[in-house]
Amino acid sequence: MDVVPLVSTVVGAIIAIGSTLVADRARWSRDQRGREDLAQQQLRADFIAAVARSADIVWNIAHQDQPATDDGKRAARQAFREADLYTWRYRVALMSPPEIVAGSEALLDALRRYRDTVSAGRRAGETEYDQAREAYFAAVAEAVDVLRAERGPLPFSIRQSARTPGEGSAGAQPATGSARPSANT
Repeated sequence: MDVVPLVSTVVGAIIAIGSTLVADRARWSRDQRGREDLAQQQLRADFIAAVARSADIVWNIAHQDQPATDDGKRAARQAFREADLYTWRYRVALMSPPEIVAGSEALLDALRRYRDTVSAGRRAGETEYDQAREAYFAAVAEAVDVLRAERGPLPFSIRQSARTPGEGSAGAQPATGSARPSANT
């Protein structure tokens, strides 16, 4: 009996099974990375949305609570809780790389200073309020750059809007350029 055909068949089967396993492993690995990337993108988008909700609450208080009342001051402090920012902060810290965590912390610090300024009774049009709001928008632009590092710059700039109380949400207005604050802020 000739063993060569039998050995050839066994070697061919081993090669076929091996290559199938390698291809399946590569496909699984690629799919896993895709799911992780999608989860990171969703986390970052949800985090920025929560920050924007909180900033919108603070903005509305600063424009509608004139002059400052105790209720308005309390509501400004409550803005973080309403947007669930502390929960989002921990989610980002647990699931993101260090540069993303640092960028999100810087953004939360700027929002916290903005909120504290309004909570202290400063209102729209006052220098201290305007400075805190400008610092917040600068932090938003920097955070968006960090959060979108691998996806490229935004197709519009992050800048302060000229809206009136009750209009849309705070933050982005369509324009061209990068995610840096525009010169007219």
